[in-house]
Amino acid sequence: MIQDVTIEKMVFGGLGLAFTPAGALFVEDVLPGEHLKVSIQSKKHGCTTAKPVEFYSKSPLRREPSCPLAGDCGGCNWLHIDYNAQLQFKKEIFLECLLRIGHLRELPEIEVYNGPEYGYRMRAQIKIDEQGRGGFFRKKTNSIVSVRNCPLLSDELNRLLLSIDEKECIVKPGNLKVISGSSGIASLPVLHGFTNKTTEIHVGKYVFTIRGEDFFQSNRYLLEKMGSWGYDSVQGDLVVDLYGGTGFFSVMLHEKFSRGLLIESIDSQVQSARKNFAANGISNFEAVRADAENFSSLTKGATPDLLIVDPPRPGLTKKAREQCRVLNAKKILYVSCNSSTQARDVSFFVHMNGYRIEKIAFFDLYPNTYHLETAILLVM
Repeated sequence: MIQDVTIEKMVFGGLGLAFTPAGALFVEDVLPGEHLKVSIQSKKHGCTTAKPVEFYSKSPLRREPSCPLAGDCGGCNWLHIDYNAQLQFKKEIFLECLLRIGHLRELPEIEVYNGPEYGYRMRAQIKIDEQGRGGFFRKKTNSIVSVRNCPLLSDELNRLLLSIDEKECIVKPGNLKVISGSSGIASLPVLHGFTNKTTEIHVGKYVFTIRGEDFFQSNRYLLEKMGSWGYDSVQGDLVVDLYGGTGFFSVMLHEKFSRGLLIESIDSQVQSARKNFAANGISNFEAVRADAENFSSLTKGATPDLLIVDPPRPGLTKKAREQCRVLNAKKILYVSCNSSTQARDVSFFVHMNGYRIEKIAFFDLYPNTYHLETAILLVM
């Protein structure tokens, strides 16, 4: 089915919103104000999606993508958008989530932090096809686009991609997790002669030893800014770091607290956190393996001065939210890669538990994609 539409605005998920007599339409690869002919692709869960067929008018914010694989590779879905416009669209999408999903009002100004739009990714999952070539998933499929150079990756990771493509480095088909640091590239699996099991990542005055399979933030230019964002607004006796991973936020904020408790469900991450505490001379923080749905008793009745939560994309489960509520922390620092589930959870803390929002930030960890990282500091 073909229709003529005009794009009204960008929405969560990176799509453009248009209205038709039949209802809302979500269109890929477009910009607000563009008038075009679209082809209906699917109708799922009450949402109708479409793709462009022919443009009658294009936005002045549209640019030529800097990568020849744009539109085919699924990694960069906003390469066609002027970078300053990307920042504005993401800020607007974040704000709409807070207002529409969270029903949050009287919000402070959203702080925006960004860095270079290219060469920022220090962590990636490279897909290896049956011919041993490296690349990424093709848009909306599980087939692999062979990639010799990605404009978003660091130079070190691009050199590894090239080595794989030219068969200097032989890799079995599957998923290759990589992260580049000051002591080389760590990966899972390890590629002997090219990568190691671990690498060191320096963030300000701190050092983290990270394995290829560990979770760590991807944007090398914004690590210090993001890790220290709440530094001047928090302090006290106890900080609890839920979904604490390898200890990034605990290490970055440890000087403001007498003691800390990191909660993480993956044992290997707990071990990495303990090593990172030791490497940075932090003896008053403990890393414990526990589930987010059953951790509140570990504080032994103490009220945290700060609770840090950095959950996966689905956000906090109902049981996890209840565990957080029981703690009655004086402040909550909620970091998220999904502003819709974050808005839902923050609404719970504000409307059901007496918190208010002290400050908000958007970190553009993923330029040239629609993904964004956000942080909200709540105070009781």
